[in-house]
Amino acid sequence: MINKKVSIEESKAYPLAEKRFIQTCGFNMETEKHQRMMKMGKKVRDDGVEGINIQALVSFYGPEVCKAGTITVGDVELTCNYFEQIPAESVEGVYFYMLTAGECYFSSEENIMDFLYADIWGTNYVDAGIELLTEEYIKNDMAERFGGKQLYLSEEFGPGYFGMPVIETKKFFKIMDGGLINVRVKDSGLMIPQKTCAGLYVVLNRSDIKAEPECMRCHGNASGCQFCAVRAKLNEVKQ
Repeated sequence: MINKKVSIEESKAYPLAEKRFIQTCGFNMETEKHQRMMKMGKKVRDDGVEGINIQALVSFYGPEVCKAGTITVGDVELTCNYFEQIPAESVEGVYFYMLTAGECYFSSEENIMDFLYADIWGTNYVDAGIELLTEEYIKNDMAERFGGKQLYLSEEFGPGYFGMPVIETKKFFKIMDGGLINVRVKDSGLMIPQKTCAGLYVVLNRSDIKAEPECMRCHGNASGCQFCAVRAKLNEVKQ
């Protein structure tokens, strides 16, 4: 399965996006003030919802792409310090994904709150789209592909977290055809539309391979995870 296109209806993503919007804004919906602010936020969403178009690509590769702490597809090599922590024999495959939510348009560039709310809605639609893509497509495909075998998805790896450089985004466009969902990447690694993300899941046959929360914010260490000060402290606590 390479460059499989998946469309997600806005109406299906909306309840998840709305829940995230409330959490992101820190609204207490029992107060009148926050109810008024939420009403303003909903109007921004209603005015700009025509720009929301959630499209995704998914590609699956077998375990042979994982070796020596890297993931290599053809001549494209992805590096991430945490890959060193995943034993090759525990890998059953890799799912790559790319997803865009389009843009939540807003009516006035002079109204900073409209701009802020539109930006938050866009981000929340991306997050909602990823959740639906993972739960309703990738996991279903994994169940069909591997039958009744007990398998697990890793954390989401991607440019900008778990020590993977943002510039690696360009490599995802060599593995997947972003043009199929009208997405492109700049030389800096910035994706257009901005409400777009790319990443991967490793399919594992073990449930005990888990990254520490601190690993997600890792900026990378040229010496690898074995020389990570945070990891050393966590090991001391465990002992």
